[in-house]
Amino acid sequence: MRSWSLALLFLPVAAAAEYRAGVSRVDITPPPGHVMGGYSERKLPAAGTHDPLYATVLFVESGGISLALVTCDLRSFVSTRVGDLARKKFGVGNTIISVSHTHSGPLTWEARTPWYTEAEDKMVEAIGKAKAAAFPASLAVSSGHIYLGFNRRKVVDGRATMWWRNAEKLPSHPLDPSVNVLVVRDADGKTRAVLVNYACHPSILGPDNLEFSADYPGAMKRYVESNVPGALCLFVQGGAGDINPYRDKEPVAGQGFQAVEEMGQALGKYVISILSRARTFSGALRTASEITEVKNRWSPDEQIAIGWTVGSFGDALCFAAIPGEAFVEHQITFREKAECANAMLFGYSYSAGGVWAGYIPTILASVEGGYGADYNTTVEVGTGERLIDRAVVKLFELRGLLKDLPDPRY
Repeated sequence: MRSWSLALLFLPVAAAAEYRAGVSRVDITPPPGHVMGGYSERKLPAAGTHDPLYATVLFVESGGISLALVTCDLRSFVSTRVGDLARKKFGVGNTIISVSHTHSGPLTWEARTPWYTEAEDKMVEAIGKAKAAAFPASLAVSSGHIYLGFNRRKVVDGRATMWWRNAEKLPSHPLDPSVNVLVVRDADGKTRAVLVNYACHPSILGPDNLEFSADYPGAMKRYVESNVPGALCLFVQGGAGDINPYRDKEPVAGQGFQAVEEMGQALGKYVISILSRARTFSGALRTASEITEVKNRWSPDEQIAIGWTVGSFGDALCFAAIPGEAFVEHQITFREKAECANAMLFGYSYSAGGVWAGYIPTILASVEGGYGADYNTTVEVGTGERLIDRAVVKLFELRGLLKDLPDPRY
């Protein structure tokens, strides 16, 4: 494996950073008849829309460094064009396209229909609107825990079998129930955006569903916005590669959409309950992006380029954006190693070129086997550990924690 740096942006350490932030939203729902993604068993195209699919943008700027986080109700999305145009047209330095991974969304770049280009154009327009509407902002963070999903890999005697549904809510391992919330307020103290980071597949709706839907993240956003008037809610998926909702693939003819609302509202209610303890922080925004090359697990002569981005607000908040389905242990490891007060793994997040990495299992999971671990995964064993370690190194560099070597005393 080898790595090379794409961009590394530094700012002097600031005692208190001044932020500007802006938010916007655009409907990116495809028309009926578009091919849906998420399940190979689903053979028919979309018959219509149950609830719209949106791209919601959070723009943040600090000391000349700017970031556009485009959160989408999509299964996946690969585009360098969005970031390139945002930089060219609006001067936005960094763009991350983060998808919820709803299994009731469309095929995107794989289908290459006119809708795909239209969605790119809408995202770029939304970035421009968010920047144009930017206001002096304060940022605050809160966190907590809620159990809404389980690890779908059941390991017995060192071998994994798949356990897709767990309506009985039986214990599973490993699991990370962490909820991270970023609150954006304007100069009057009014909440303008609530960003929610949580790890669980949006797969309550199964292959029998033929209507576009944002699944539980959409229901969560609707609940939060109804309880925080004037704010937009954004959902950023975590390391959900092996985490399913308890009521996975609930039949539409039964209680599919009811289950979506119940889980979404449960998460939304919990988010509302922890907003009051959000703590304001300061620290200059810094970002770094890199492409890491790994081997194809099944064809070692083939190289796979994976672009990723990290960012920090001093030591108060750090994030790593990875374009694939990282297993939940990678999220836990990142939080433990980052040495930040709050560390968020942004899974399913494309930012710096390269490909969509697909499933990113741990080394141990690759040995134990199972879906996404020893089949339906492409990257070589150890890729996830490599990416997390590189992300942590970059974050240490951004925050001035790594010194030049050798030490002159020696």
